[in-house]
Amino acid sequence: MAVVLQWAPDEAPEELRDALRLLSEQVPLVQEGGDARLRFARGAEPGGCEIRRSGDGVLVTYGEVSDALRGLGTVLAAMPEEGAVVSEQRHFATLGIMLDCSRNAVMKVEHVKRWLRCLALFGYNMVMLYTEDTYALPGEPFFGLFRGAYGSDELTELDSYASQLGIELVACIQTLGHLEQILKWPAYRRVRDTERELLVGEPETYKLIEKMVAQCAGVLASRRIHVGMDETWTLGRGRFLDLHGHKSGYEILTEHLVKVVDICRRHGLRPMIWSDMFFKFGGDMHTDYDVGSRIPDQVRAAIPPELDLVYWDYNREIEEDYLQLIERHRQLGRDPIMASGVWTWLRLWYGRTETEATVAPCVSACKKTGLREVFFTMWGDDASYCEFDSALAGLAFAAAECYGEEQRFLEARYEAVCGIGYEESLLGSRLEFPPSEARNRWGADCMAAATLWDDPLLGMHWRSLNARHPGHWQQALAHYRDLSAALARYRDVEEPIDLAHAAALAELLSAKIEFRMKLEQAYGERNRAQLEAVLDSVPRLVVLTEKLEESFRRQWLRRNKPFGLETLQIRLGGLRQRFLEAGRALRELLAEERSSIPELDEGLSLPDESMRHLYLSSRYRGLASPGIL
Repeated sequence: MAVVLQWAPDEAPEELRDALRLLSEQVPLVQEGGDARLRFARGAEPGGCEIRRSGDGVLVTYGEVSDALRGLGTVLAAMPEEGAVVSEQRHFATLGIMLDCSRNAVMKVEHVKRWLRCLALFGYNMVMLYTEDTYALPGEPFFGLFRGAYGSDELTELDSYASQLGIELVACIQTLGHLEQILKWPAYRRVRDTERELLVGEPETYKLIEKMVAQCAGVLASRRIHVGMDETWTLGRGRFLDLHGHKSGYEILTEHLVKVVDICRRHGLRPMIWSDMFFKFGGDMHTDYDVGSRIPDQVRAAIPPELDLVYWDYNREIEEDYLQLIERHRQLGRDPIMASGVWTWLRLWYGRTETEATVAPCVSACKKTGLREVFFTMWGDDASYCEFDSALAGLAFAAAECYGEEQRFLEARYEAVCGIGYEESLLGSRLEFPPSEARNRWGADCMAAATLWDDPLLGMHWRSLNARHPGHWQQALAHYRDLSAALARYRDVEEPIDLAHAAALAELLSAKIEFRMKLEQAYGERNRAQLEAVLDSVPRLVVLTEKLEESFRRQWLRRNKPFGLETLQIRLGGLRQRFLEAGRALRELLAEERSSIPELDEGLSLPDESMRHLYLSSRYRGLASPGIL
């Protein structure tokens, strides 16, 4: 049973009183009748705290507000024994997160507040909400239109709430690429280079960016801003090329960068950007960070001194790789800010295997090289269909790595803060199958999502895996059956992590795999009895798809604004209709109204080597149909 902590407002440092009141909404923290008396005192170095147990009380000595709240989380996780002293050190001046709010899912203000409370008790002191166009911009009515954009009042409210918890809310926007959702509007034709990148050198471009920066400076207290500029692969190859002819990527990037930094300077903000394009333009454009890239001296010299570079890396599992690339950044004249990843993108659930394999060596390298700032990203590529609350387990793990916390204390802290067992919440991570096979992390490993979006009749993902990994689907079916059994007891558990949603996913994935297996066998043999049995299974698949839509809707609306849900409902509605179409085709075949099902015959003459390449990624658009979507 969790210990109930008692605190007295008149004894608590003034800077902690609001935080303790807010946290009492989530953890057993009372002003009367507790099991132990909680006191706080300044005195530790920033980033650290010390906890002493004496009699019926516990004293937390801390350096900063975030350290005090990390200490509170430690006490909630495991009350020290009488006379014991527990010390913790964060190792980094900044320990933060970045939450993607641009791929359909814009988290509700009240839910962000819940996350902020959890993050404070984990020891985080910085949060970025990644907003490409999902923030209101005065005079720009198309910004966030039908996308659930945060209003100025909402961001100010979150900023105040975060500040009370010792967390800095930092603007995280885009000022060059990744702006396809705003550039699709005709109103922005004049500032569009390509469908996703702004037109460098155009005066109207900088008027727009000035509005963006001014808005961030006005609604948030932080004097830092992340202005993006990553993955601009086609920079200068659209309208810019027509207007100015060919220029190198470096030339265009540095011209733009100097202007944006100057805008930030005028508004009293210190900017940071993602650093990948410095390495791509000088090396392999297909590699996120090419160790052998050659960055010209004039480019190094052109980087403004007040600009911070964010080195993002979510894939490497070898510490030496991080050490090399941190050193390459230092050759640009500054320590990078490190951005690792808690895997939520192209995932139905938090990716435990990938996160633990990449975060641990990354954090270790950052400690060894003395980096001061680290944060962990959570992306929502392909429509944010991950149950994002499941990622709190990944954030607890990442914080534990930064503090050097043992596994048993990590698990105890997570349960005390989040209200559910650590391993229980991770049951949904088993939706990814196989979990640890060596594979391309940007596509070929996203098996669960690919299996869900794969068309029931075309089966491009299905056929590709059959060719590349014979026997995979038999193993997958056994896995999902076992997982469904393990999740059966959680069918009604919707809070604080929606394990009922995980159960619905496992059940549909299992049924879908079994359907395709039996369909191929029955159709190949033209076995009438088997074909009739497959036909009889279609209504259950329709019902399971409808149940999954209901659970997607439930967990989405509990956490997010409604905008963006339509995409998942359209996809699942399409999947339901394709199951019905499979039933129609089988019925017509059995009635001898047709002699074949062409979708099942297509491609069977392809050699295995060609069949392997059917599978492009787990993204919906690459799997639902090879036609236009």
